[in-house]
Amino acid sequence: MRNITKLMITVLSVAMFTTLLTGAAWADPGKKAKKVPPGQLKKIIQSQYQRSYQPTWNYSVVFKDLGNHWAKNDILRLESLGVMKGYENKQFMPDKHVSKNEAIAIIMRVVDHENIDSDKEALIKQIFPGWMGLAPLQAYDAGILADWELLNWNGDKPATRIEAAMWLSRAAGDEDISLQEILSFKDTKNLKKDELAYAAVMYKRGILRGTPDGYLNPYQPITRAEFAVMITRFIDSAINDSDVDEEKAEDYIRSLRPANKAKVDLDTNEFTIRFTEDMILAEDRELEDLTEAIQLLKYKDGKWVNANLNYAIVFNEQDNKLVIKLDSDEVLAANTRYCITIANDILVTEEDEAAFSGIKKGEWYFTTEAAALEIKEVEATSDTSIVIQFSGVIEKGEDFNSNGRGIHVLKGNYELDIDAVSISGSKLRITLDEDDSLEDGQEYQVWLSKDVINNFSLAKKDAVKFTYED
Repeated sequence: MRNITKLMITVLSVAMFTTLLTGAAWADPGKKAKKVPPGQLKKIIQSQYQRSYQPTWNYSVVFKDLGNHWAKNDILRLESLGVMKGYENKQFMPDKHVSKNEAIAIIMRVVDHENIDSDKEALIKQIFPGWMGLAPLQAYDAGILADWELLNWNGDKPATRIEAAMWLSRAAGDEDISLQEILSFKDTKNLKKDELAYAAVMYKRGILRGTPDGYLNPYQPITRAEFAVMITRFIDSAINDSDVDEEKAEDYIRSLRPANKAKVDLDTNEFTIRFTEDMILAEDRELEDLTEAIQLLKYKDGKWVNANLNYAIVFNEQDNKLVIKLDSDEVLAANTRYCITIANDILVTEEDEAAFSGIKKGEWYFTTEAAALEIKEVEATSDTSIVIQFSGVIEKGEDFNSNGRGIHVLKGNYELDIDAVSISGSKLRITLDEDDSLEDGQEYQVWLSKDVINNFSLAKKDAVKFTYED
């Protein structure tokens, strides 16, 4: 198996620092060099974002509480674009804290990611309020929201400066960020590794700035005025990226198979890049170098990590095709997002040796289909306790009820009374009424009505049999 070391941050001192590849770089499939996927600016045309705000009315008519506020121009710019709005009586409340829900909703108004292809859709709709619309689903699908954040999400709680930096950093998808400058602040030594990286991304872009006396204040709640300034800086930095990227080398990609953002079968084992021109290895590069230049990654816990799959790379010089083929005993995991990256210094065109710009994290990604749930085992752990082990993590369906309605345990034609049921990971636990306890050596069967477990049902005719042994 290829050993690809995941970059980690090791902070030894302010003078000793390294770089880290930040997670969640999501790309526009048509523009490989973009660094702001999904943060391409959305719906309002780019020229509207680019123009500096030129007021055509008196400030006091727009928001009575702005006066000569230091963030006035940024606030009015976002208001004119529909990104941030005010309150009743023409109040903006610039010093009011931005809630986490509000922050996500605002961010998703300026990033271009409309997909909502997620197995967490039902869960997300329970966590977030309806007024946010599709923003939470889109943010999760784009990798701006991570799984761990959903566990203890408190959307009405004020967002902190480091949380705002984290979400915007995931949208930007920057790589190779130096920690030197961010470590120079007096209050960043206790930041977590990922938080350091997020702060460094935003600091490099000029989006997150510190105080004159050397503090970043990462855990301080962010105000509406501060957040408005961060968002306008984020928009401007994205536009600057767009201008720079147009000057970069062509990507020379004719097609990707599977296509970017595709849904793929679990038995998919080949990944093919077809180029617009015949390719050769760059000068002083050998075929063996391809194993280091190409990575197969998966998205886990909010970042891209090594997929730990064995594969072969098929490439012939003076050909317009490169193939990554999984070994015969390797399979993709169900309901998992993968991406393939290629370094930008490995291939050049045969004709004029123009450099192939490579494929960065998240620029070519695809997601495997969710495997159909099935029951792996039914075990009676006591005379009143039954555990049903499923093939994957299960979630409550619309008709789930903790008293066991829709879950049937039978002894012959007699249905036993259920006292309670609960879900834990991939297990469904059933507690029987003591008056209907299981008998030693007796055979039983269990079946589940539709919508008790999300995306699963087991008809009575297909009931699973089990025997209780005391």
